[in-house]
Amino acid sequence: MMMLHAIALYATGILLGAMLFFSFALTPMVFIKLEAAVAATFVRALFPLYYLIIIVLGAAAALTLAVAERPIPASLMALTAAFAVMTRQLLIPRLDALRPLKEANDETATRQFKALHRFSVIVNVAQMIAVAAVLSIFVL
Repeated sequence: MMMLHAIALYATGILLGAMLFFSFALTPMVFIKLEAAVAATFVRALFPLYYLIIIVLGAAAALTLAVAERPIPASLMALTAAFAVMTRQLLIPRLDALRPLKEANDETATRQFKALHRFSVIVNVAQMIAVAAVLSIFVL
């Protein structure tokens, strides 16, 4: 049982660290140091890997927590991984498809892009909160 908790702890801790680093250190620094177009291209190229990390570590934590009979934290981690799958497979491709239309000043595409981007940010923040909440169970 202790091994399951250790795996869940490491997966959750590494995941939260990666999410915070990407969102609050790497991305802002890229936009500060590079031209906007280059920075956007670079960050977009990282998104598939970012979400794959969330999927793998979230699923590992969910599985080990479920086996360890911790249903609430397991569910939070499973939802985190599931939303990462949805974002990676559905939302990011849709944003990528809308981007050239937005850049061509298509008003409908611009509105859709902004709404989907806002939704992706909200989901990402919710995922970070969920992962932090799960991590807190190891401290309390």
